[in-house]
Amino acid sequence: MDWREKYRPTTTSELVGCQEYKNAAMQWDLDSCPPNLLFVGPAGTGKSSAAKALARDLLGEYFDPMNFIVTNASDDRGIDAVRELKSISKQKGLGVSRRIIFLDEADEYTSQGEKALKQIMEDSHKTTIFILAANDIGRINSAIRDRCMTYVFKPLSDDEAYERLYHIHLEEVLPAAWTDHYGSLNRLHGGSLRSCIDALQALPKEGDALEQHLRRDTNTLNKAALNLMGSAFPQVTALLTQALESGNSRIGVLKGLRFRAKPLMESEDDWHKFMLTYGEFVMLATQWPDDDLAFVEYFVAKLKKNMQEE
Repeated sequence: MDWREKYRPTTTSELVGCQEYKNAAMQWDLDSCPPNLLFVGPAGTGKSSAAKALARDLLGEYFDPMNFIVTNASDDRGIDAVRELKSISKQKGLGVSRRIIFLDEADEYTSQGEKALKQIMEDSHKTTIFILAANDIGRINSAIRDRCMTYVFKPLSDDEAYERLYHIHLEEVLPAAWTDHYGSLNRLHGGSLRSCIDALQALPKEGDALEQHLRRDTNTLNKAALNLMGSAFPQVTALLTQALESGNSRIGVLKGLRFRAKPLMESEDDWHKFMLTYGEFVMLATQWPDDDLAFVEYFVAKLKKNMQEE
């Protein structure tokens, strides 16, 4: 069984991190919950889990696909997809006063789709709770943002990740030595609990397997940083691709490269140029199609251009 689903929180109280949101959500019932919520943050930080957990909490025994409707804007981004929600959203749920519609990847809607969504949200606030999830709040129409209560989901700290990973550790009876490395695993994966869980499930359940995984990927990123300093950009591309192929998240690899490159930078100007590219691609990391090689090639090409400019 997929460990992501096996260990997905089923109630808001089980969520890790996002404490501000948890404090608010645990006070809501179906009538007092705000009509429009916007969850913003990088992939793997718990936005979808929070939406599903909230729906379970609010709907109780009436939690089912008719009362909790999930759509993904990356699958169908246009106005027709949004209009399909119009008649549904105006009707009360089955056995409950309000149904819940979860719009994942909401920053992928077209401008026409957003305009239609805004109108639907206005017309159905008494019968429907809308939960929108987005990686990039800047791509959400301001008129929609203004109608939502927004919560930011940040990458997990090592302590937050350890709490959940240790629970999985006990349930799956993982090697005892692994507990010493969960903080390093979290940093390698950029605070994405989802990526950490995927890595744990994929590894052979042997005593030093996790340590070897971390050492291998750390050495790969060290080499990438050293090659970057030597302007060996093809080698940087190959090494970053290797790190991604090992199961690391894009954000985790970018953060790992940043951490290792900073002490090697000879000037503030070089560091500034690196960070300009880094910041741009951290934003792109969660929006890029499923093609890691193209992502890395574009990142390194942009890095080369910026760092070689006078």
